[in-house]
Parts: sequence; structure tokens; C-alpha cells
Amino acid sequence: MREVQQSISIHASKEDVWDIVFNKFGHVNDFNPLIEGSHFLNGENGFVGCERQCAIDSKTMVQERITRAEAGLNFDIEIFEGGLPMMDKMTARFDLVELSSDKTEVLFTMSYSTKPAFMGGLMKGKMAKFFMKLLIGLKYHLETGELVSKQNIREIEKQFKSLEAGASFEASMQLVS
Repeated sequence: MREVQQSISIHASKEDVWDIVFNKFGHVNDFNPLIEGSHFLNGENGFVGCERQCAIDSKTMVQERITRAEAGLNFDIEIFEGGLPMMDKMTARFDLVELSSDKTEVLFTMSYSTKPAFMGGLMKGKMAKFFMKLLIGLKYHLETGELVSKQNIREIEKQFKSLEAGASFEASMQLVS
């Protein structure tokens, strides 16, 4: 299995981040610009075993389930149905580290294998970009309360690149207002 890791600092409490990524597992489309829609399939919101279906586009979907969790710290996701072309197995992990009462480091790790195997190396850079978009979307959503989509992610990424190190979207928006 190959691995892609990305991380981001978010101006939100660890509890607020946990609420969005774990307790509201079926609503990933609120912050993930790669997903057009998402809904629960089975299980109970915010518990191990919870399953969701995510529409990447009108033809491609994935089904995911939470397989393990340490409350407020980390959890694992298994992609058990659907997926991307050439992907064989995929799992993901969210780790949260409290930096202060209102700032959290989020580490996202995706493990995957491909068929044929050599494609895994070719896809690593593209996947890293995709998952950085996911984290930028999460940061934007938590700091502004606004939804993220395929239509607005480019502008959000431009704003992110213009942020000073450690700054929040909310603070930069207040300066503009």
C-alpha cells in the first residue's frame, strides 16, 4: 500500500473539527470540493460502523465506513465500494492535534493500492493535490461557516495561498470587510 499525507492548521477547537469530520460523517460534501453529494447509508452518525455514500460526479461514487475511532483524536475510514479508476484498496485516517484551545492541526493520511501496481507511484502527486484541497476546504468551512464546492474551490485556494503563515480565513475576511 502506498501512502499520501497532508496536514493543515485550522483556527477551530479540536472538538469543533471532530464534530465536522466524525460526528457529521455523512456531510463531507459541506467541505470536500471533490464530492458533489454525500449521504448516510447505515449505522449511527458519529459512531464506528457508520457508512456514507459520496458522489464524486454523476457517474462515480464511493461508499465509506468508519472502522475505528479514538474519540476526539483520530479515526479510520475504509472505502469499501466504488472508487476511482485503477484503485484497488483504499483507507484513510484523520488525526487531530490540539495546538491551542482554538487551533487544531489536522493530518489526513490516505493509503491505497492500484491495479496495475506501477500506477500507484504515478498517481501519488495528483492524490496529494486532491487531499490538500480537501483540507483547505475543511479549514475554510470551519473558519467561515461557508460551504465548499467544485465551483468555489479555486477562489478559496487563491485566498489560502495569500494567507500569512498561521492566519485564518475568518481573519483575512475581516480585513477585507
